[in-house]
Amino acid sequence: MRTNPSLSPYFENLHSSPEHIQLALESLFEKYQVQPVGDGYIDLIVDRARALELIAELTDLRVAVERLTWWCNVTPENQSKYGCPHGLGGPLNRSGAGCFSECHDYPDFAIREQPDPVDEHSRSAQAFAAKCNQLAYDYLKDVFQSAGFYSPCLYVGLWLHVPYEWPREDK
Repeated sequence: MRTNPSLSPYFENLHSSPEHIQLALESLFEKYQVQPVGDGYIDLIVDRARALELIAELTDLRVAVERLTWWCNVTPENQSKYGCPHGLGGPLNRSGAGCFSECHDYPDFAIREQPDPVDEHSRSAQAFAAKCNQLAYDYLKDVFQSAGFYSPCLYVGLWLHVPYEWPREDK
């Protein structure tokens, strides 16, 4: 395959075997009960514990997380315990009770907005994915639960850094 000099090493890697990577992603979505919103690879709703495991596997696949957003898991129990919903409407929870509510008012965690931003053009695909995913992992593991907006009802919305032309079937 001929390389495209305008693509970063990271995107060169993704373009080298898109079908393989997309099939692997779909398998991971099933394994970790990820609920994609729409037909793309952003807002992949998953609970925090599964997100931590998923991020490790995404690193092995050389797929980077670019942003974390937040979804409230609205169930009758969470409504009485935590005052849900904490956001706007969203999809039904396919893996459990209730539905999700998108939390627009809570700050996203954007990898590119962190101190010492990660440059995908100056790193290998593996190094870029590993650095991005380590930042996301560390935030979820060490910071998220102490954030002022945190509630136990919150799920993570993982946004993957993949080509926009990679639509997926809403399953």
